[in-house]
Amino acid sequence: MKTGFYTLLFLFFAIIGYSQKVNIPKGATRIEISSTLSDSTLFDIISFRLESAGFFIAQSGKDNDYLITEYKNMGEAISIKVIVTVQGNIAVFRGQGEAEILGHQYTNVPLAYKGSGSGLEKSGFIVLNELVKKLSKTMGTSSINYLTPTP
Repeated sequence: MKTGFYTLLFLFFAIIGYSQKVNIPKGATRIEISSTLSDSTLFDIISFRLESAGFFIAQSGKDNDYLITEYKNMGEAISIKVIVTVQGNIAVFRGQGEAEILGHQYTNVPLAYKGSGSGLEKSGFIVLNELVKKLSKTMGTSSINYLTPTP
């Protein structure tokens, strides 16, 4: 009887720990994934997964150290361009957004977790964050960190 209780207790804490929401710091402009994969494998997986998600790779470094996608419509009238740099076993994602809001066209807007929730910067960063979370699940053991500009 005690073993069943301890198993249930373990599962409860595992689920709570897994489902905790990670807070994105205000002003975050980049998302970093640290992985146990080598840089070339990490680059190949990111490139493949982005293409599988419907992104077209516009540029990539000859040393597999960066890639830039074309803009892709992510719904809700927002399109994002993903820019990834890979160094060692770390990939850093940032993005640019474009949208038409209330008749005004916004292009090449750097995505950042700031401003109002309905603004292009923040809503685009949230879309980028969801994309990166999905990608990270295919990269073996990995962790996500949010980077803010240094003053």
